[in-house]
Amino acid sequence: MMKYYFKKIMLFPLAFGLTFCSSQKSTIKNNPVVIEKSCPDDGICTVEILRNKRMEIKKDDFGSIYYQTVDSQETSVLVYQYNRKVEKGLQDGNYREEIVFEIKKTDKKLLLQDFKLQQTKMLYGRFCFCKGETGYYEVTKGTLKLNQVNNNINFDLDFIVTEVPQIITTIHTAVK
Repeated sequence: MMKYYFKKIMLFPLAFGLTFCSSQKSTIKNNPVVIEKSCPDDGICTVEILRNKRMEIKKDDFGSIYYQTVDSQETSVLVYQYNRKVEKGLQDGNYREEIVFEIKKTDKKLLLQDFKLQQTKMLYGRFCFCKGETGYYEVTKGTLKLNQVNNNINFDLDFIVTEVPQIITTIHTAVK
């Protein structure tokens, strides 16, 4: 009898946690997004705004860059992803590129170029079965034009990274 109640007590937090996480994720995914002419035909592009978050840039034991998001009332993090469509049954064929950067809620207009892009902590990520050519890289060459009005964010980004090959070099999008 005691084991039965113990199992119920242990499963309740797990079920509650799964429900909370899935409802939070769907809220983020339901943001209306317009991606204008910057997504290649062979993939799917998405944009997410992580409101009330900021980026912490870190390095692992091998010197590779990664980031974590933490709570912040002053900033939001924008995540743009390109996922190449993969044929079913194709092993190790996944390919994803990502641009991640942070903006202050007080930034109504931004025009940043080259090294000034790092004011937003901008990172480019490439993830594939490409030995030695995956991970995150700082973006220090390009131009970001951003307008933020209420909860609407429009941005144009032209950029290049020299460390690895890339498919996405231009992004024109609006996020509401």
